Amino acid sequence: MRILSRMMLWAGLLLWLAGLFSQPLPGVQASPQMESTPEVNCRNYRVYLPLIANAPVNPPGGQASTCLSSEEEKLGNLINAYRSEKGLPPVPFSQSLTRVAQAHVRDLYENRPNTGDCNLHSWSDKGSWTPVCYTPDHQNASGMWLKPKEITNGIYTDYGYEIAYCHSAQATAEGAFNAWKSSSGHNAVIIEDDIWKGMKWGAMGIGIYQNYAVVWFGQAKDPLGSVSACPR
Repeated sequence: MRILSRMMLWAGLLLWLAGLFSQPLPGVQASPQMESTPEVNCRNYRVYLPLIANAPVNPPGGQASTCLSSEEEKLGNLINAYRSEKGLPPVPFSQSLTRVAQAHVRDLYENRPNTGDCNLHSWSDKGSWTPVCYTPDHQNASGMWLKPKEITNGIYTDYGYEIAYCHSAQATAEGAFNAWKSSSGHNAVIIEDDIWKGMKWGAMGIGIYQNYAVVWFGQAKDPLGSVSACPR
C-alpha cells in the first residue's frame, strides 16, 4: 500500500512538472540600452549613425572644385529648412565635405565595403584613401573622423561626422531625410541634440549616388568655401 501511494505521488509530481515546462516562455523585449544604431535591411532602407569624437588634428592642400546635383541640393535644403523649424541656423554647403560625401557614395556603390561586420561608414581599399571597416562597436571611428583631412589633402582639418542611408532602389533626398528624421539618433545629429548639443555645425557635405545617400557634418568652416549646384 505504501509503495502504491508513493508511486501515485511520483506520478502526480511528474504530471505537474510536465505542465510547468509545457507553458510557453514569455517573449524577450529589447530594452533601449540593448539597441544601438537603427538599422533596417537594405532591401528596404538602412541608416547608420557615427560616434562622436573629441578634438581634431592638422596639415597641407590642393583641390579641384565640385558641385551638387539637384537631388543633393534638395537634401541639403530639406535639412536646413528642418533646422530652421527648430530655431537653428542653416549649415553652409561645404566644398570639402561634399567632395568627401560624393567620393564615399561612389565607393559604397562601386566597391561595397559594407560587408560582414563593416557598416555603411566603411571605405574600401580601392581608392586613394585608407580603407576602413567601421564596426558597430565604433572601434575604427577615427577612420571616419579623419576622412575629410585625408580626402582634401589636409585642407579641411576638422573632424567629420557622417550619417548614411541605403535603399534597395534609388536613394532620394526625401527618402534619406525622412529616414534620418524618424530615427532619434540621426535626428539628434541634424538638430544638434542629445550628445550632439552645442556642436554648432559650420559645414555640411552631401552625396547621393544610386542606392546611397550620405551627409557629412563638421564644426569648422570650410577653407574652400561653399559648394553650389551643378549647371543644369
